[in-house]
Parts: sequence; structure tokens; C-alpha cells
Amino acid sequence: MKIKREHKTALIILIALSLSIWGFNYLKGKDIFKSYDTYYTVLDNVEGVVQSTPVTLKGIQIGTVKQLKFYNGIEQTMLVLNINNRYHFAKDSKVKIYGGNIMGGKSVAVIPGKASVMAKDGDTLSVMKMPGMFDLVNDRITPIQVKLERILTATDTLLWGINNVLNLKTQKALSSAIENMAVVMNQLKYTTEKLNGFMVQNQEHLNNSLANIDKMTENFAQLSDSLQQINLQKTIDKINQTVAKMNESLDKINKGQGTMAKLMNDKKLYDNLERSSKELERLLKDLREHPKRYVHFSIWGKKDK
Repeated sequence: MKIKREHKTALIILIALSLSIWGFNYLKGKDIFKSYDTYYTVLDNVEGVVQSTPVTLKGIQIGTVKQLKFYNGIEQTMLVLNINNRYHFAKDSKVKIYGGNIMGGKSVAVIPGKASVMAKDGDTLSVMKMPGMFDLVNDRITPIQVKLERILTATDTLLWGINNVLNLKTQKALSSAIENMAVVMNQLKYTTEKLNGFMVQNQEHLNNSLANIDKMTENFAQLSDSLQQINLQKTIDKINQTVAKMNESLDKINKGQGTMAKLMNDKKLYDNLERSSKELERLLKDLREHPKRYVHFSIWGKKDK
């Protein structure tokens, strides 16, 4: 049986149309020869997520975003996900919105849960929104920017202060100080050279002086050893005993005990001694004024009146 030209043309057109439909869906991330389950997730904002955005599970694409639509009026947005029914995950799995590239796009991934019950076609998964790369960069850059602004402000203040300090007068004074420092350094260099020359010329004398110092140190050490051998403790003990006896004697005198205490503390004896002293003084005075009353002598034995 011979196929007519019209039938061939229709068959070719049908095949081309089928390939076009398959290719269009394939480019959108959907394979018409595969079976898909539908899952839902609700979030506040789907900015960056578009229809046909790939959905991954541990880095492997398992489906695409089928549709975006408003939910609960316009308060929230619902994502409709087409997931290949070959892949199964727990019911408490979450949908993560993350990433963000230079074009502003987002990525969608399923984070597996740990529940024993598996998710089924038509279930709603909770959402886990993650910050994008540019959000993280912005979070990192903001504190650095604040610190940089503070540093620039402090630097500006420092430069302003330096400009005020380093006026013409200060610059001249600083230049003069540097010149004086150079002079001092030259003088110090000259003095050092002289000192080195002196050390070289008097090396022998210095060595002799150091040797003498060593001998003096050795003699002092011997003297210290000799002093250590002297029994100073015995002498100190004797001195302490003598002082104790003196303290005991003085204590007895203060208490009126003994002859010395009586001589020192007896008022009558003091009065008698004072009276006797006065009488002796009068006697000596009378003896000076009238010696003849007390001394009688004559060559011829004649008595004085």
C-alpha cells in the first residue's frame, strides 16, 4: 500500500509539533514523559523566584516551579512545585529559598526532614528563607563601612591637628632641633672615638686595676670568713647579762632597797649633809678670816691673846 504525499506531510507536521511541544517543556524544566507530584509552599515574598526555576534536593534537580500565585488575598504568595514522583522525602521537609545572583534570581531547594511519614502529592511544605549572597556580603560590609568611616574621621582630625601644630614657627623649631641633634650626635661620635683611643692606650693600666680589684675582693672575702669565725654570740650574751644586772640594781634603787637607795632616798640624811656642808662652809670662811683663832705658835713660846 502506497502512502500518499498528504499523509506524509501530515505525519511530518505531527512529529514536528510533538517535538516542539516536548522541547518547549524540556527547556522549561519539565519532561512530558515523566510523572510529577505537586507540592505547595506559602511565603511572604517570592522576589527572585520565577516560573520554571529549578527545584533541587541535595544539589540534584528533582523538579521545577510550576506556578506562582497569590494566597490569602494578596498577603502571601504560593509556590506550586512539580516534583518528579521518583523522589520521596519526609513530610516535615522544608523548602529553602536561597542564593541570588547578579541578575537577582533565587534558587529553590528541598531540605529533607526526619519524620517517618513521607510527603504525598498535594501536601504543603513549610518554607525556610535563607539570605542571599549579596545579603551576606552586605551584612559583612556594613560593619566594615562603619569602622572605615570612624577611621577616616579620626584620620581627618589627626591631620587637622598636625596641620595646626606644624605651622611655620613649629617647623623652624623642629628643623633647629634636628640640626642640634645632628651636632650632638657628631659630638657623641667624637667622644666615643676619644674614649676608645683612651681605652686602647691604657689597656695595661686598666688590666692592672682590675687585677687589684680582684685581690681586694679576695681579701675582703677572707676578712668576712675571719669575722664569721669570731664567737660574737658569747660576747653579746655577756653584755646582755651585764645590762640585766645594771637594770636590776637600778630597779632596787628606785624601790628604796639597799644602802645606795637609802643614801639617795633618805631626806633626813640629805638635810644633815646639807646642814653639815653649810657649817663646814662657815668654818672654812672663819678660818680664812681669823686663822689665829685656830693656829697658835710662837718662836719664844709667848701665847697670843
